[in-house]
Amino acid sequence: MTEESSPGRTYGGLSAADRAAERRRRLLDAGLDVFGSVGYAAATVRQLCREARVADRYFYEEFVNTEDLLRAVYLDCMDRLQDTVVAVAAAHEGDLPELARDGLDAFLAVLEQDRRLARVVWFEVMGVSPRIDATYLGRMEDFGALLTGLLLERGLLTDVPEGELAVVRRAAVGGVSHAVVAWLHADFAQPRAEVLAGLQRFLRAIAYGADAAPRLG
Repeated sequence: MTEESSPGRTYGGLSAADRAAERRRRLLDAGLDVFGSVGYAAATVRQLCREARVADRYFYEEFVNTEDLLRAVYLDCMDRLQDTVVAVAAAHEGDLPELARDGLDAFLAVLEQDRRLARVVWFEVMGVSPRIDATYLGRMEDFGALLTGLLLERGLLTDVPEGELAVVRRAAVGGVSHAVVAWLHADFAQPRAEVLAGLQRFLRAIAYGADAAPRLG
């Protein structure tokens, strides 16, 4: 009886579900490597499968096409970034400036250590399709909610109306993203410590200035 005809059978200590999960993980890792090096536009299913060491048919069991894999890789990368920040916040007992410093430094370290991830998150997903655009915007909203949530937990921005708070968190994420894109585009030439210090100043201004900022008009 073949593996395909016996989905519940165990091979090498792994069930069919475990083997499928392992193949999916290898495809995600291959997607990160290929999209983060040669780019999404140049990637092919055959190339991705060769990198993942899986047969083409297994690719189509998990993903519709390369765009579908790109979306999954992007979400995986964003989970990694957000989990990094959340882990720092959960373990932090210091004040807000210290949390901002440590959280930002951990965030920037992930990007500096894995340039493939940085390329996928900030370059390869842009303008691919309306579906990918919606995924990108949704995760940026999530990241903004994470940032402002940490401030709200510490008693900041509590007087800002929800509609305005939504704009504040989008502006915060947009500012951080632009600084990161410029850093990436310059191939990380600027020392991470300088990028960190600048972003600390920026977020501190938002955290402590948004409540007191007068409205125009």
